[in-house]
Amino acid sequence: MKISANPSEDTPILHEDRISDLLRWFQEKGIAYPWGENPTPYRVWISEIMLQQTVVTAAVDHFQNWMKLFPCVETLAAAEEQVVLRAWEGLGYYSRARNLLKGARYLMVHHEGTLPDTYDALIKVPGIGDYTARALLSLAWGKAYPVLDANVRRIGQRLTACVEPAVQWEKSFLKELDRIIPPDEPGGFNCALMQLGQQLCRMKSPACEQCPLSMECRAYLTGLQGEIPRPKQRKIHEKNSALILLQAEGAFLLARKVSGIGKGLWFIPAVPVDKEPEIRTFLNPRKVELLPERFHYYTCWKERLIPRLYSMKETREEVLSFSGKYFPGELEWATAGKLPEFPMPSVYRRIFEGYSSETPKDES
Repeated sequence: MKISANPSEDTPILHEDRISDLLRWFQEKGIAYPWGENPTPYRVWISEIMLQQTVVTAAVDHFQNWMKLFPCVETLAAAEEQVVLRAWEGLGYYSRARNLLKGARYLMVHHEGTLPDTYDALIKVPGIGDYTARALLSLAWGKAYPVLDANVRRIGQRLTACVEPAVQWEKSFLKELDRIIPPDEPGGFNCALMQLGQQLCRMKSPACEQCPLSMECRAYLTGLQGEIPRPKQRKIHEKNSALILLQAEGAFLLARKVSGIGKGLWFIPAVPVDKEPEIRTFLNPRKVELLPERFHYYTCWKERLIPRLYSMKETREEVLSFSGKYFPGELEWATAGKLPEFPMPSVYRRIFEGYSSETPKDES
């Protein structure tokens, strides 16, 4: 049986009966997430930004905590960036949090603290692109705008038996969704597709026998569901970094990045491993202790972190005066009690937590 990779111009990609089956499946099997309760434009906006490049389970607690800290656009716009980044800690890709803050301040200036309900106005808000605008319009205002996230894209690839989608395929598939999205239930339709991708039409081991769309899925009908979509080959770069945790007068020295990945966050100063002996000689610490190693995964990097605690003889002011030679960026001392106020990548937070509960190995 030969099946075309592209739907015809006359036949919709899904029959009305399959759409009804999809909505019925979602009503019976859909998972209730906190952002689905009282889906105001603001709540939808925050949840959609959190869910980009983040698994759903990781977003739930962060969303609930966020709503306690910043229940509306006005409270978010008035917050300091460091507080916003601290609330985002653990979700990664921190530019999203900075854009939320920029977006909230933009809304206060241009829209009296409310999200606009038109596509053209929404995409002018910092951090809101095509996908987020469509999600807002359908989920918050009930407008017939289909969405195309990773889950919906995967479903589309399997429905059309498209192994490697190009830009033109995405445009064509989005038009197909435009044709079939129920005008009276666009939000439910979008949520149903997204959850179908999460629960059944998974990347690995799709549960096709339970899928309400399987009888119109070209990949399933031709036995290609395990081969579509083709996994992307991403090259991972590895590096080793020595973390120099300077301790003086009961406080730790932290460095804040002012640009690049991790902008605005606080880190333990890092150097290439082969540079550490030189720094140790230069700083001449009273004692050096090796802390448990960690791995930091971000973008295309796998970074092995080797933290060493340097107990210094000098005062904080004296250490600060000569440590800048090796550690660029904004430097600041933080006592153990103040550490929770400094936003930092989760792996660095775990280093401090591990230090307080594990016995370091003496290297001196």
